[in-house]
Amino acid sequence: MRVLPLKADRRDGAPAHPAWRTFRLWFALAVVVLLAWAATRPAVRSLFVAPKTDTSAGLVEADYSANGPYSTTTQDVADPAGTAHYRLFRPADYATLGFLSPIVTWGVGTGGTPTQYSDLLDHLASYGFTVIAPDQHNTGSGGEIAAAARYLITQARTAGSVFDGRLDVHRVAAAGHSQGAGGAVRAAVDNPALIDTVVTFSLPSKTWVAANADYPTKSDCMFDLTQLRQPAFLIGTHGVFDSVIASAATERAFYDQVPGRAVLGLIESSGGKVADHNSVQGAAGSRGFLGYVTAWLCAELRGDPVAAAAFDGTRPELVGNANWPGSATR
Repeated sequence: MRVLPLKADRRDGAPAHPAWRTFRLWFALAVVVLLAWAATRPAVRSLFVAPKTDTSAGLVEADYSANGPYSTTTQDVADPAGTAHYRLFRPADYATLGFLSPIVTWGVGTGGTPTQYSDLLDHLASYGFTVIAPDQHNTGSGGEIAAAARYLITQARTAGSVFDGRLDVHRVAAAGHSQGAGGAVRAAVDNPALIDTVVTFSLPSKTWVAANADYPTKSDCMFDLTQLRQPAFLIGTHGVFDSVIASAATERAFYDQVPGRAVLGLIESSGGKVADHNSVQGAAGSRGFLGYVTAWLCAELRGDPVAAAAFDGTRPELVGNANWPGSATR
């Protein structure tokens, strides 16, 4: 393993793939039209500016929204060949855990960087998870997400590595936002022996699926939840931008397609603001997501029965939470 100094977010300067340029053009056009439409409607315009304070957090959500018990650190690493770069969010001292650290491999949204999700990913690290995020702006194929998990598994079996004997290589989650959410689904479907559970944030309508620079056709990045065999937690919002990209109805349709255990979480307010497509990025906006995401991973990867109460039983806490209207579990 080669450890790199913390650095600014990398831009490789390579020409954008034609499909990526087309996607950006259509996305920008959709945003302009949406903002123009919203500006003419006071009730909709208020969704952008009117803060909301949620006081209905359940016990599990509140407990797991608090910082975890372990100090954390962030580092950049490169594979031995230097061809892949990752940002890691992990416990600072594995010896303090008392258990092997489960792995979470993360896919960023289109054009995103791991740094944009630092608050969420560092929060997970404070609960003992080792999170790895490819430093790549296109993750829809799922290939980079799966490769990142395999990189850590190799490091966990490499003498002299900080991860040697410290990771639970049999407990791996694939998670991601927007395009990265589709990539997480693909990583799980393509690697059922590697990935144990999936978490998606604003999984986009398939209309938005596009090719990546390293996966040149749209079909390389198309996802199919009917093929998913792992438990899945699908998270969406009721926000205006998500009404175009990943509407509540779209998320429910995806939830219905999962053949096995699934949870649908539709959040209304996060960090005192209306939750929307990019709310999971940043410190304030991501606050409302932390509790249930952390609880899900603790339940699925660590067998935590307290965390599982948010999703299981005859009256799951998530379903009864007024800030998560329209949520469902099965």
